[in-house]
Order: sequence, then C-alpha cells, then structure tokens
Amino acid sequence: MFWKKNKDNKDNSTSSQESTGTHDLQLRTVKVIYDGEEHEFDVKPDRSILETALKLGIDLPHSCQSGMCTACMGKCISGKVFLRETDALTPKEIEQGYVLTCVGHPLTDDVVIQID
Repeated sequence: MFWKKNKDNKDNSTSSQESTGTHDLQLRTVKVIYDGEEHEFDVKPDRSILETALKLGIDLPHSCQSGMCTACMGKCISGKVFLRETDALTPKEIEQGYVLTCVGHPLTDDVVIQID
C-alpha cells in the first residue's frame, strides 16, 4: 500500500483509508529484499528509501533517482509507503502495490519491499 500526491498537490490514497501525507514522515524501519538478501535499516524523514540504502552501502538498482525511469521499482508487500512521484508507474502497477524506492518514504514501521 502506498500514498501518492496527485497533480493538484493533494494527498490521495489507493485504499479507502484517508491519506496521511508527508506530515506523517518520521524515522521508520524498512526491510528491503533484493538479490537473495534482506536489508533492514532506518529511514530518516528527509531521505528516500533508496538514498538511505545507498548511503549505507546497500547496492540497490537505480538510475535517474527522480521517479521517472522505474529502475528502482519494487513491490511493497507490507506497510505503507508515501511516493513523492508516481508518473512512471502504470495504474495496474500502482494497484498491485509497486513503489519507486528513489521517491519512496515509509509511513509505517512494517514496510517490506521486494525488488526483483
């Protein structure tokens, strides 16, 4: 599950729950599963999941780092992630729970992202 901002800069949720938006960003623990390894780390509110992973020396797939190329795409299998940008994702990908780690910020402590 994730939250996204629409073109009018308002928060929209992909569920029936009311969106919480950026004011709920705080230090959160995230688990990323990639290349047969599990990486668990804390993400500060002012950093994306990808930015944090790279600073910790965790080599995750990425390219543009602005939410436009989908190289960093993963599936959120637990928790909630706020995405600053969603234009590169199709409606079907969004519905299936895919997120972009370069613009993703955890909203809950139970975030688990699987990257293929």
